[in-house]
Amino acid sequence: MWYEEFLNKYKSGISHEFLLYFNVRDLVDNYRYIDRYLFDEFIKPRNFSIVSFYDVARGLTFLEPAMEREFNIITSNQAENLLQAMPSRIFPYIDMALKNTKTALFINHAEKIIPSGDVGSLSLEERSALVWISEWSVNPRISSVGSAIILLADNLADVSREVLKSSYRVEPILVELPGEEERKEYIQYLLKDNSVSMDISVSEFAKLSSGLSKKAIKDIKLKAEAEGVPISFEFIKEKKHSVLKKEYGDVLEFIYPEIGFEDIGGMEKVKNYLLRNVVQPIRRGDLRRVPMGILLCGPSGTGKTLLVNALAKTSGFNCVKIDMSRILGQYVGESEKNFKKCLLGAQSQQPVIVFVDEIDTAFKRGGNEDSGVSRNIFSEFLQFTGNTNNRGKIIFIAATNRPDLLDPALKRAGRFDKKIPVLLPERDERAEIFKVIMRKYRFNTDITDFTPFAERTENYSGAEIENVVRKAYEIACDENVENPVITGEILLRAVDRMRLSTKDIELMSMLAIEECDDLDLLPKRYGKLLDRRKGRKTTLTAAGNN
Repeated sequence: MWYEEFLNKYKSGISHEFLLYFNVRDLVDNYRYIDRYLFDEFIKPRNFSIVSFYDVARGLTFLEPAMEREFNIITSNQAENLLQAMPSRIFPYIDMALKNTKTALFINHAEKIIPSGDVGSLSLEERSALVWISEWSVNPRISSVGSAIILLADNLADVSREVLKSSYRVEPILVELPGEEERKEYIQYLLKDNSVSMDISVSEFAKLSSGLSKKAIKDIKLKAEAEGVPISFEFIKEKKHSVLKKEYGDVLEFIYPEIGFEDIGGMEKVKNYLLRNVVQPIRRGDLRRVPMGILLCGPSGTGKTLLVNALAKTSGFNCVKIDMSRILGQYVGESEKNFKKCLLGAQSQQPVIVFVDEIDTAFKRGGNEDSGVSRNIFSEFLQFTGNTNNRGKIIFIAATNRPDLLDPALKRAGRFDKKIPVLLPERDERAEIFKVIMRKYRFNTDITDFTPFAERTENYSGAEIENVVRKAYEIACDENVENPVITGEILLRAVDRMRLSTKDIELMSMLAIEECDDLDLLPKRYGKLLDRRKGRKTTLTAAGNN
């Protein structure tokens, strides 16, 4: 796709200068890297006279000696001893070649030559390079000759934003990671030599390798071959985690959950909704039913984060968490650059669940007190979450106990357009939570019916019930350290000894109910509270009366 975009823009005359970014160090097909691919598919059929390469480490090099001789003729041999020079000295001669003969110039590691940041903070050398690269994009002589300039960068945010201004014509083109079908085809190509065994199918390998480049997939195959082990689910998971952590670990938290929906007590309505409207439609390929984003509202400790982890496990989708403490940097432009990398990293994992906890504090418009950093990041996030091309590929899920503090732009339809209340568990749900927690920790117990304990723990959150069960285990250990058993009498004592710790339960519950825009997602006793036709606001007290 990226090559088609590149070729169309060159052929139509939209631009002759391009900035290819992101997955530019990968194989394009089964055996060619991007420079070789562009030479075979683009340069060779168009008879470029000179094909040259520049980076700050190696200077200016040429594809063939004859091309270097052609360059020296054009420059009257004045640049013969300057090929290893910095941009300010060699770029004027490159300029002569671009204007006088059909020249293809590759500038590798563009972020090292024209780094991001205020122009005033750049070195004289970097500013000189920035001027040349910017001016080349609008030079009609270069365009008429048919020359092409191709800049390569790993991260768009690392490159000076000056070259992307509308006054210039540098076209940024995203080189994406391979899709599932591309990965499957490449894996089949790799396994032709039968040098490694497989515990999983090629299709499963292709699904599990989402977010990886072809180079990384090849590394997995070579490591399995070197270690003499078959390629398995666990082997891929381990190697994939290592690759992704190295690439994005500074800006993203990767979640590998070990619990599914069956390990969560209660919340049946929410779990059923997620299965019917997220998991199953995505597996069927019908993305029209999938919401753009989901906002989980409710008091602390009710299991919002747990629910996201369970969704990731049940669905098998990748899951990442945006942690703003990893994003914010101390230098000018660093936070925005990190956030762009964060979003790109999340996008590369699709289908992926992107989780933002306490979104009311994570994303705000901000003001001038932080030099506009918060505002810039907020704007970027709005644009990304509102991109309908991401529907069903990137599932944004946010959690908050104060939805009233969220910016209205985040809550509008088309972003976080489904608001789901995660409220205190009902009696039967509390009984189920007791049972699940006992099973989770493998506590020995002689209790078969937890309903009496559920009745004693009204207004307890799931987290508080877990504290009660853990307290009961402490008591059981104190009485019989060799064989602790949680009896009914011990569990009742634990209930009596533990005090509710979550504050503002009533306020947070009320806010979650008022935020909910779908009657089907409310417990029955709250159903009458939503009168969407009149837009009536209610309180939790009214719920008790109903």
